Amino acid sequence: MSEFDRDGGPEPQPAPADAAPAPTGASVDAASPEAVPPSSGARDGYRRLLLVEDDAGDALIVEELLRDAWPELELTHARSIAEAESLLSERPCDCVVLDLGLPDARGLDALARIQDIAPEIAVVVLTGDVDQDRGIAALTAGAQDYLVKGEMGGEGLARAVGYAIQRKLSERTTRELAVLRVQTAANARVQRGLIPHPLLSHEDITVTSRYRPGNLRQVLGGDFFDVVQTEPNCVHVALGDVCGRGPDEATLGVLLRIAWRVLTLAGAAPGRMLEILDRLVVQERHADHVYATLASVRIDLTSGTATAAIAGHPPPILSADGQARLLTPGTGGPPLGLGQGRDWEIVQTPLGTQWTLLLYSDGIYEGRVDGEGPRLGIDAFVDLLGGLARTGSLWDELPDALIGRVETMNGGPLDDDVALLALRCDPRR
Repeated sequence: MSEFDRDGGPEPQPAPADAAPAPTGASVDAASPEAVPPSSGARDGYRRLLLVEDDAGDALIVEELLRDAWPELELTHARSIAEAESLLSERPCDCVVLDLGLPDARGLDALARIQDIAPEIAVVVLTGDVDQDRGIAALTAGAQDYLVKGEMGGEGLARAVGYAIQRKLSERTTRELAVLRVQTAANARVQRGLIPHPLLSHEDITVTSRYRPGNLRQVLGGDFFDVVQTEPNCVHVALGDVCGRGPDEATLGVLLRIAWRVLTLAGAAPGRMLEILDRLVVQERHADHVYATLASVRIDLTSGTATAAIAGHPPPILSADGQARLLTPGTGGPPLGLGQGRDWEIVQTPLGTQWTLLLYSDGIYEGRVDGEGPRLGIDAFVDLLGGLARTGSLWDELPDALIGRVETMNGGPLDDDVALLALRCDPRR
């Protein structure tokens, strides 16, 4: 019987965004019923506007209209696209009010150049065309609104600016959410590779696991684990950790897990397996400083023994007869990827008939004691597991209660990723 549990932290929630009306696509007349003051929410937090207009008379009219309707607005005037570019490079603004007839750019070319200079800033287009075609074309090209000169009042212009800023914010939020959904789906696929379904059918063996990103961030680490049964009474288990955090490290972790499974099913000897995985890390890593650690254990249920091959990884913990101890005396040899192959020590250890074996990443014991005290350390972590074993509730509380106790001692979520994989052998069930 087996159960692989997953805990990747809370699902990302969409960021709230104020609803904004669709672009009006029409001029605003101060005398019309729609010419009402923009809501305070459309103006709050926005103070800087850049007017790009070469006609001094038109610029003066726009400035006066906006100053009357929006006294706290900080308005800067540019007479060309080149001057606008210089001003925006010195001080970003919240919105650009843009004339489409400038000495160095005309029509949609002026809009395109502003978008190239400041793609995240809202743009309201001013056009002298009564037929509105150019304004509609500007909306299609990415402007947030357009207004016809001579047909706008101060409140209407202020409202258009405020709503344009909100529309731009909404567009940005929508875009970011779309990217987040794609990234979340990609992370889920990679995480499924890191946390597979075990190949296990032995009725005396139960498996449980947990993977939790550090600080509950939705960023994948390189922790991976697997369980494979190759013969009726022979079970292999592994847990590894690629240094670093991110998609490159997670991808390498998936590759190593699959390679470990293939080599295990092919019957590779422990030492030979580590040699191949060492070469694989060197070949496939994205940077020379990247390495991986691994604890791989072959369990012979007939003889009740475990053969451990460990490459720079914390030794598994064996719990039996109410006691907990390290399965091997040390980390076994260098991590994978250092080019120091053939130096790994293969250790055989008796297990007995009823036991629990815990494999883990170092993130579980690197938390602090009492929040700001010394790190927990591996010896104290073994004692913590031994205390659970003596209460008789070891399996029922693993792995969530174990992580919970360490986090309580740490005073909050652990900084590093945590992976736990526990096997229980109980022939009396």
